[in-house]
Amino acid sequence: MVRIAVIADIHGNLPALRAVMADLERTAPDQVIVDGDLVGRGPQSREVLDIIAAAGWPVVQGNHEAFWVDCLQGHVPSDWDDGWWEPIRMALGTISKELIDWMDALPTQHLVELPGAPTIQVVHGSPRRNNEGFYVLDSDETILEVLNGTPYPVVLGAHTHVPLDRRVGNYRVLNPGSVGAPFNHDPAAQYMLLSWDGKDWQADLQRVGYDREETFRAWRETGIWDAGIAAQVFGYELRTASFHFWHYVRYCKENDLPLNNADSFASYRQRANGHH
Repeated sequence: MVRIAVIADIHGNLPALRAVMADLERTAPDQVIVDGDLVGRGPQSREVLDIIAAAGWPVVQGNHEAFWVDCLQGHVPSDWDDGWWEPIRMALGTISKELIDWMDALPTQHLVELPGAPTIQVVHGSPRRNNEGFYVLDSDETILEVLNGTPYPVVLGAHTHVPLDRRVGNYRVLNPGSVGAPFNHDPAAQYMLLSWDGKDWQADLQRVGYDREETFRAWRETGIWDAGIAAQVFGYELRTASFHFWHYVRYCKENDLPLNNADSFASYRQRANGHH
């Protein structure tokens, strides 16, 4: 039996990555594939990059790697000098030229091909775009439209931070969940173990507990936590194991509130917690 571990969406969360790597020693897969978004959100993106780049595993470029490369090459958002972006600016300042080039050179897909087994196309988002994911509530029609023309019977995408194993038409769609920032209300670091039993791919979600307070300590020790509200939004996502970033941005726009403002974020959290 061939077993392949797929880890994704580590997002600069070094304690979560270390916990998963320790668990990989237990599960002992034949291969490990890293499906993008090593960086961003969490406080230790450079440390995560150092580990993954040295591991020699196949790595697929995520939308965060693509965004970071763009920023480091001077293609930044129009409001880049706003304090909202300061946590990301600080993180980018730790990245060496070698790591920039490494991220830039990452492929956008990886194929898992075994004799007699359905080929698995590993992409960060969808076969079309690295920032387009497959969601639990997507209709079959929506998924089939995204997969239109894809020649591979099994497509594994990450990006949504929510595990998925779904058959739609002639396709099977998989998502390994997120190592460093899960959005399925389960705070454990998550990854997927794929096993070929000679008849089908068995997809088993692995959940690994770890001390999230280590991640919060790293946020504070790096100074990123106090650099801007964006870091605290990411921390709120980690604490709640759910998505908030763009919800918060939209909330501020709809209510004409400044993004990089503690009162704005307190107001958002109060609403998100159901207190009116």
